[in-house]
Amino acid sequence: MQASVEQREARMPVHAMLVLAMAAFVTLLTEIMPAGLLSSISTGLRVPQAVGGQFITAFALGALFAALPSTAFTHRLARKKLLLTGLIGFSLVNFGNALTTSFTLSLIIRFIAGCCGGLIWAMFAGYATRLAPEGQRGRAIALAGSGVTLALVLGAPLSASLGQMIGWRGAFATLGGFSVLLLLWAIIVLPDASGSQGEISFSIFRTIKLPGVFATLAIIFSFVAAHSLLYVYIEPLVTPAGLSARIDALLLLFGAASVVGLFVTGMLIDRHMASLTFVSMTTFVGASVILMGGLTHPPVICLAIVLWGLSTGGFAALTQSAMAHVSGSSIDVAQAMATTSWNLAVSSGGLFGGVLLTHAPIAALPLMAIALLLLGLAAFFRGLRPLLK
Repeated sequence: MQASVEQREARMPVHAMLVLAMAAFVTLLTEIMPAGLLSSISTGLRVPQAVGGQFITAFALGALFAALPSTAFTHRLARKKLLLTGLIGFSLVNFGNALTTSFTLSLIIRFIAGCCGGLIWAMFAGYATRLAPEGQRGRAIALAGSGVTLALVLGAPLSASLGQMIGWRGAFATLGGFSVLLLLWAIIVLPDASGSQGEISFSIFRTIKLPGVFATLAIIFSFVAAHSLLYVYIEPLVTPAGLSARIDALLLLFGAASVVGLFVTGMLIDRHMASLTFVSMTTFVGASVILMGGLTHPPVICLAIVLWGLSTGGFAALTQSAMAHVSGSSIDVAQAMATTSWNLAVSSGGLFGGVLLTHAPIAALPLMAIALLLLGLAAFFRGLRPLLK
């Protein structure tokens, strides 16, 4: 009888992880959806594509601004109320973007959306690990984080298809409606979890001094900035090969490869975290090299996109698990810092990409990605690899 009780207690709460996965899906989809609607948003709001790409940058800046302050004020509060607050925000801002006709107001709304995203991302991994059985934290983060990969698989292609059928405003309204449904689902079925307990305090300086934390932040920044400057401007990036009209298919290919990457990561993450992180980063380097050398060749671009997707699928789970490993009881502070690094990278990647798109040949985009990834690899070997199994 005791053994059966322990077995039940050791079971992963898959239903709760599914709700968290859908919250991650809404969060990331709200952030990246403009990548699949870049042309129609730019046309509808009468701005160049390089300016329209700042829809994603504005979201990232909001998340960057909100992650640390929201965690500082809420790290002792119950997790469920925070998640529900973020979902309410997503419902409102997505409907708001569907209605506004001003580009300036749209950017303000996207910034507010980013603040909601910063709130959710900062507490997301900690929420998953609090609900997970002992010894299965990595798997819990991978399961809950599967919504990230689902957003990469379906997000931009789905938004591109919706944009063609009902317009970009209709796509944002649809996402707002889905956010409402998810909010109701979470209210009904999601279990609660406590915030930080006891003597744990919010201290950025103490947390960043922990071995491995700064290195993980550097890895996140380099990888995500490289990904962002390619992903936000993927449409002009594939134009020399005549693939701009197939952007939905290319994004679907990227997402399918990401699913494979996430599946492999979920299977192995609790035993081979260091090796998986290294393979993820080096595969992205290889994809960027191939992309830079084959911008006018459709098969080469497809190969690069597959490798890129494979490298990206499990990256969020890997870095969140690594941060949980090195931060210990300071996980909420560390994850808020990781969210800040992630969104600083997204906004930097969007800005770098816009500048390069305006003032340099298109091949400068993957070249910049390679440079960023090499910096991340240096941080991995110097500060994180010795601490991981």
